Amino acid sequence: MLKGTLVTCLIVAVCLLQGYEAAPTAWTSPGVISTAGGSFTIPAGGAKAEDIAAGTVLFTATATVVGTPTYELVDDAGGKGSIVAATGVVSLATGQTLDYETAATLTFEVKVTDSDDSAVGTATITLPITDVNVAPTYSNAQNTACVLNNSGAAGDTNTDFVYGADGKIKVAASKTLAMGTMAKYTLVLHAVDDDTPAFTASTTVTVNVKTTCNGAGAFGTMFASVLLAASLSYLI
Repeated sequence: MLKGTLVTCLIVAVCLLQGYEAAPTAWTSPGVISTAGGSFTIPAGGAKAEDIAAGTVLFTATATVVGTPTYELVDDAGGKGSIVAATGVVSLATGQTLDYETAATLTFEVKVTDSDDSAVGTATITLPITDVNVAPTYSNAQNTACVLNNSGAAGDTNTDFVYGADGKIKVAASKTLAMGTMAKYTLVLHAVDDDTPAFTASTTVTVNVKTTCNGAGAFGTMFASVLLAASLSYLI
């Protein structure tokens, strides 16, 4: 009877072992997750600057498995990330950029599959993005525009033109442009950001006073989009 009992126990133990699936047990990188599925927020020290180039490594996901791990991005943060299946290295995808003002964090979901039994685990990783003081820019270093003879508009009474934060140049109040008096103006525009230190961008605009202006170079049409990024603009 004793021998029969031992044999029965051994058979049961073997059956239990054969039915056991050794799923991924934890994640060790980019931070510790003590279960097969969980989340981790990368601390400030691991944040990425918004001006990094495509191909820069964002983080490495590493899971604890029995066999060989294979990684994939279930959520690539809107196309921002790409992953190396064999290593779990996540990089900024080709053609992608970061913008702190648009998204101060990115969230990725990484799945690992264990080659030993095809068991899977998932980790949700939140990556912080840091701001970079980026200088304002103009679309062109030099611009040419046309304004009709005898033009006038509301604005500053001390100059012939005024320039606002909306990027538009206007003829100043109480001013009438006369082609016979001044047929061409050369204006220098400046844009200054509000960061520290403050950065400045400049562009030159040549304004021709004429009796007729075509649509492409008309004074009122081109300067609505000349300024791309600035918090303070002025004219000298």
